[in-house]
Amino acid sequence: MTDQPQHPPAPQQPQPEPQPEPQLPAYGAATGYAGPPAYGHPAPWGPLAGWGTRVLAMIVDSLLSLIGLIPYIVGVVLVVAGLPDSSSYETTAGPSADETNTGLVIAGVILAIIGLLGMLAIQIWNRAFKQGRTGQSVGKKAMGIKLVDEHTGQPIGAGMSFVRDLAHTLDGFCYIGYLWPLWDDKRQTFADKILGTVVVETPKS
Repeated sequence: MTDQPQHPPAPQQPQPEPQPEPQLPAYGAATGYAGPPAYGHPAPWGPLAGWGTRVLAMIVDSLLSLIGLIPYIVGVVLVVAGLPDSSSYETTAGPSADETNTGLVIAGVILAIIGLLGMLAIQIWNRAFKQGRTGQSVGKKAMGIKLVDEHTGQPIGAGMSFVRDLAHTLDGFCYIGYLWPLWDDKRQTFADKILGTVVVETPKS
């Protein structure tokens, strides 16, 4: 009986080592955001700004615009001072041209127009150009909050910021839109929902 030739054992194929599953970074690690707000929709660009903080920022912006009210008030006072006294209308002949100080009236009208244009210019510069380009008006910067696009986290630009201010007209009806952030998941006003914006907290500089 002949011996069967012995075949060397087949070499074993090395088994690939199991690769650990990739670990996703913690929420907000890329942005430094510690987590979602206490309630509502999480904002990847930072904690959503509180309603009270937004109101204070709006008050600051409004007070800034009122700088233009100073020449407007002075102008109205000059117009009133230049007009004839109401008692002159009681005469049969009526007020004479000499009783109207034309110079004061013209100066008052000019100052009033300058005041109105000044308020409008301050509002456009602060709320459209400054806020649109940086995300912060003077008031928002003072309060440490920022207006950004909810999808990109970037400022929305001067044009869209101006449109957003126009859209605030809808918020003004019974002030419901301005109160909406109190219970909204994203703390948005109606204007924010139309433009797709959110207001988030940001470190004060």
